[in-house]
Amino acid sequence: MKSIAKTKWFISYKLTSKGTAEIAQRANLLIQPTSATRADLEPAVREFNSLVKQGISPKKLILLLNNLITPAEEKATRTYLELTNYHCLPYALYARASYRQAQNEGKSISEISYQSLSKQVKKLLDSILEIL
Repeated sequence: MKSIAKTKWFISYKLTSKGTAEIAQRANLLIQPTSATRADLEPAVREFNSLVKQGISPKKLILLLNNLITPAEEKATRTYLELTNYHCLPYALYARASYRQAQNEGKSISEISYQSLSKQVKKLLDSILEIL
């Protein structure tokens, strides 16, 4: 558990209240990636609601919009999430074959060769660091 105590931020792809609550108590920030589908959004919001009921500050909980297709989809998703008490990172990740290819090659999405996409990932990472 010592490694959890040193966590500055944590990205969870599949949250479970018991395990995540312990991590969230010790972390400065918990980032939940979600796509624009209600199948992703609603469980993410329910999980955050559960964490808040367990005493986790909503200020520590933030959503990362990913796998988006269009700017209109991003706008609609942000509008939906405005109805909750949770914030989204200001930058989103759009579905791109180059991200998948990088991951297939064992790389992170920040290691892609396309400069424009690499800059977008850097902006996203910088926005996380600004919150911390």
